[in-house]
Amino acid sequence: MFGVMNTATRFVRTAGVVFVAVAAASQAQVINGGFEQPGLGFRSVGSGQTYGNWTNAGPGDIEFVHAVPSASLPGLEFSAYEGRYWIDLVGVGAPSAIYQDLSGLTPGGAYRVSFAMAGNVWGPNMSFTMQVVWNGLVVGTFTQVHGGSNGANMNWQDRSVDVVAGTAATNRLMFRATSGGSARGPALDAVGIALIPTPGTAGLLLMGGGLLTRRRR
Repeated sequence: MFGVMNTATRFVRTAGVVFVAVAAASQAQVINGGFEQPGLGFRSVGSGQTYGNWTNAGPGDIEFVHAVPSASLPGLEFSAYEGRYWIDLVGVGAPSAIYQDLSGLTPGGAYRVSFAMAGNVWGPNMSFTMQVVWNGLVVGTFTQVHGGSNGANMNWQDRSVDVVAGTAATNRLMFRATSGGSARGPALDAVGIALIPTPGTAGLLLMGGGLLTRRRR
């Protein structure tokens, strides 16, 4: 009897730890990481303005690009990585930056920020450079060369960078263009964040799954 009770106690404790780990991971998210909302078509957003859960840190404009065939520029579609929208970090004026303050992250937890990067393809070949800034610190610099007028193939590339959550209630995730021409800069889409399980957490998750399996039997 005591053996059964001890096993049940371990099961409950392990299940509780697994639940906490899964809950912590599920709370970490980027809102509107695909820029699909509010879905009102092409929009130029000025410095200091917030649109679709993202704030333009300036100094220039940013553009919510709607990936639809252009009436004025036949054949130019500006295809998104996913969905129908993406962000151009260089609108009118100087290269700009966008940010979002993320909540629900575990202080000291390791997270992977993932995103897709391309470059505005309208015009000649150009080198597009973008920085990922986490809580004020540059944690990654990414460059891509692309050009031509083939908007149906933006040559999107999957990118990622690992970060550590701070102790504040929110953590600021920023994407900042450092190059590009007027109305033509680094393209951003499909931004997400996920907890990187530590070996101990991963083991607990596996253990929890095994206990759950044995319990069902």
